[in-house]
Amino acid sequence: MLQKNMKIPTENDYKSYDGAHCYLLWKRLHNDWQCPGCGRNKRQIMRWTYRTPNGKSFWGWMAGLHEHHDHVTDECVENNIGRFHNAIICDMCNSADGAAVRKLKITNNFSFSPEEIRQFIVSTPHATHKIDFNKALEIYQSVKKGGVLKGGL
Repeated sequence: MLQKNMKIPTENDYKSYDGAHCYLLWKRLHNDWQCPGCGRNKRQIMRWTYRTPNGKSFWGWMAGLHEHHDHVTDECVENNIGRFHNAIICDMCNSADGAAVRKLKITNNFSFSPEEIRQFIVSTPHATHKIDFNKALEIYQSVKKGGVLKGGL
């Protein structure tokens, strides 16, 4: 659901967007790519925001991408096997993962899978995600209870 007065990228905005600091990832992804966390496509992850690259401030389109991976270590996961495969996710899903880990004081060696992120965020095209921290905690506790993690909160 789009928010009132939200700026939506035109076809020209989308076609001319170069990926900014994520240039290589942006170009590598097909136009029909969807974030495995929130399910938004390349155009939908574009949002109008105040940017300050290299100290120069301006309003512009941003569609960050991240190579998301399991932050496992020997102390955290049995047999040192990750819980999920690496994936490219949007910056809002990556940010939601980090925000949940920090707010819930979860070990930095833990990261939520894209499928888990999808369960605790509400995504909107061209906007930031809303995070349900209670649901994130429930997911973390379920993973921990399932014996995958050795550490604690």
